[in-house]
Amino acid sequence: MTLLINLCSWVINCEKAFLALGTDKNALKNCYTDQVGALKGLVMMVQGDLEKRVRQKIMCLITMDAHSRDIIQKLVDEDVKKADEFQWQTQLKGVYDAGRNDFVIKIADAILDYGYEYLGNGPRLVITPLTDRIYVTAT
Repeated sequence: MTLLINLCSWVINCEKAFLALGTDKNALKNCYTDQVGALKGLVMMVQGDLEKRVRQKIMCLITMDAHSRDIIQKLVDEDVKKADEFQWQTQLKGVYDAGRNDFVIKIADAILDYGYEYLGNGPRLVITPLTDRIYVTAT
């Protein structure tokens, strides 16, 4: 659940930044700065003394947040202005769907039920641009 909520929070923050771009040209850059701050906070946490399973969870969050940071930087670099642009649409996004009263995963034009699959707390692999392409292809 922690990873899902983290993903949903990232989506909310990015989409708020897209909406704010009409009045604040730095909204997406500020979103990036906020993401970097959150990532630094997680890194500081693992530098302390933590229970093994808590450390593993935070390391998974660091992996996801580093990827999220990189995606925001790519959006800034490519001057993406709207949430319906291709660069954002091809991202795997967790969203709470009030109509379904449940979470869904969105990517491109696909909406998939989130099945609350248990992924474990083991170390995650890095997420690369190839991983992103695989997400799009698989959906």
